[in-house]
Amino acid sequence: MRSRAIVRPPSANFAEGLSIVHLGVPNYARALEQHEAYCSALEQCGLELVRLEARERYPDSTFVEDTGVVTEQCAILTRPGAPSRAGEVSNIGKVLAQFYSELHFIREPGTLDGGDVCEAGSNSGHFFIGISERTNEDGAKQLAQLLAQAAYPSTLIDIRGTSGILHLKSGLAYLGDNRLAVIQALAEREELRGYELIRVKAGEE
Repeated sequence: MRSRAIVRPPSANFAEGLSIVHLGVPNYARALEQHEAYCSALEQCGLELVRLEARERYPDSTFVEDTGVVTEQCAILTRPGAPSRAGEVSNIGKVLAQFYSELHFIREPGTLDGGDVCEAGSNSGHFFIGISERTNEDGAKQLAQLLAQAAYPSTLIDIRGTSGILHLKSGLAYLGDNRLAVIQALAEREELRGYELIRVKAGEE
């Protein structure tokens, strides 16, 4: 059972972050409000928050999950697929080192964004690892091997060419009790057999 969550608020230049859609400039004040609502929800779930400072040098750094994959047994620092985000990893590594005696790393030429990693269960649960525009096959396989060393099984899902999503978790989420929320484009995937699938409409990331 998780007891902590790492959070970082959007920086003042949040609008300069990476995007694959054109929906207008983000409203910074509203982004701060939404982030605080997210933090409140986590606390209501009983989690202790590790609050990090905003980092204007890295406009995407509020998305802390992309830089590290954590389990009950191990922590893996990623290697983001967008070069502009590479500098975010060492900072997260210093934070995770406070809670894990050993950190593992995704190595070149592998790339991995945490947004492509979905844990479908707790403790010895299953992991789905997306191969995407940000996570390449080498990075996905490295993560699978590291998880296997900690006795976590995993399945790779290639989402390249799937419209409407950048990361696997843009189209898939574990709801508990062997249920997955999925977009229609993923609902027929062989890799998801054995789960109860709840179809949802795709959103744009």
